[in-house]
Amino acid sequence: MEPAVSISIAILRIGDGWRVISDGGSVGDFPYRVDAEEAALRFAAAAEGSGRPVEILLQQPGGELRSFARSHAAK
Repeated sequence: MEPAVSISIAILRIGDGWRVISDGGSVGDFPYRVDAEEAALRFAAAAEGSGRPVEILLQQPGGELRSFARSHAAK
């Protein structure tokens, strides 16, 4: 059996705010990083119902994406 393809969610710095995007497009725009993080975690919790692993990536000051949170596929 092939491993399930993960769902990726990214928290990105956009101008003075933050944007959460996923494989399906934009989840939303937020004025503060903490609000974007909370939205990404809520979206990830809902996406876990698909049985696929979920990974949240957070954009660092230098622009690179680093893992913020990860879940595993339901068995």
